Amino acid sequence: MSLSDLKHSLRKYEFPACAKEALYKIEQLLIGRSAPSSKQLDISMDITSEFIFCETDRRGNRRGSGLNPLQELQLIDIISEYLSACSNETTKNTIFLSLFGSMDSQRKLKILSILASMAVSACCTPVLSAVGVWLQQMGCSSPQSLQLVESVIQDHFYLNTSNQNSLKTLATCAPEFVSNFITAVTELYMHDLQGVKKMPPKNLLEIITSWVYSNPTLCMSAQLNPAALPVGAIPMAVVTPLAGLIHWCSIAPLHVEETIDVEEPAPKKIKIEGEKQTVVKSVPLSKPLPTSDLYTKLHLAVLHSLRVGQRTHGPPTAVNAQQLAALIPLVQLYSHQLIKRGIKLQNDIKLQDCLDRIGQAIQVALANGCVYGNISNLLSALDTLPENRLLKMIIKKHQQSI
Repeated sequence: MSLSDLKHSLRKYEFPACAKEALYKIEQLLIGRSAPSSKQLDISMDITSEFIFCETDRRGNRRGSGLNPLQELQLIDIISEYLSACSNETTKNTIFLSLFGSMDSQRKLKILSILASMAVSACCTPVLSAVGVWLQQMGCSSPQSLQLVESVIQDHFYLNTSNQNSLKTLATCAPEFVSNFITAVTELYMHDLQGVKKMPPKNLLEIITSWVYSNPTLCMSAQLNPAALPVGAIPMAVVTPLAGLIHWCSIAPLHVEETIDVEEPAPKKIKIEGEKQTVVKSVPLSKPLPTSDLYTKLHLAVLHSLRVGQRTHGPPTAVNAQQLAALIPLVQLYSHQLIKRGIKLQNDIKLQDCLDRIGQAIQVALANGCVYGNISNLLSALDTLPENRLLKMIIKKHQQSI
């Protein structure tokens, strides 16, 4: 069927019915034993632009308005329904990447962000899995990925703490999405932004800590389960969130104040009706961990993940040596500030805690063969950090083994 015939058949439908029909036409064009031809890809893009996102009119001219908010929600519902009904992972990812793979449009990115946020709310595995593949193929540190992830964080991880239990289940229903999501999140926070350290919201930190602590293999999920990509597609390298989380946990002591324990609130009292008398029983209230303790718990979870991620065959792919080395300038900057204030580096508890955590992470990662890249350069760079007994011992041990 020619492009003109396809368009003629789709113009019999009004929106949103035309968008629903267009998805199946695109599936017929792109799914087969061999990779689609350039002509098939061009036809698919034309159909997507006119009948799904309504970016062009029937003459191919750009529309100024596009979809209104109601139509956006209708389209999101259609895409979600299509993905949920699709039983073949390759087909699902092929269609999803054809819709959102070329992200030169802020309108598309807005629709995708709403779709991802709604999938998080509903814990919709088919949609979340497709978004996870999209994050991987776009690159978790790409501007588009960071914008999508920031939108999800705004919707679910700032002020709303009532949905924590449902958010915690995401690691079970969509582990590959969660792994790539965390990788992108570590790019958003704990990096210097014009001299200001942007810290993750506590609710987000709590959920990520719960995810990684409860499932030591989570950070490797995207590597352990390769994405089912379109025929002929080039898979992008999977970047685990481990290097970013090591960064978080190591730098946290320098920027997070230790929380002083305050008097515990009075326990809640409930009345239990008995046959003869009413008994008053104290029920202890659950107490959330302070931020500093959350980073400590997350650090322990990361070390466990590195241990579980021990290399059994092939080259290590979990942690990039260059990403670990990116910690060093931040620690050196803090050290220089201490020296200017006349503080001895070996006496600063925060700095020594930071160096201890770096040493622990480096030791576990190297001992379990999780680090790839130029390890010799990493050890040399670590050797420029302030004096720390544990770190110096670890550096010396591994320099001798190279």
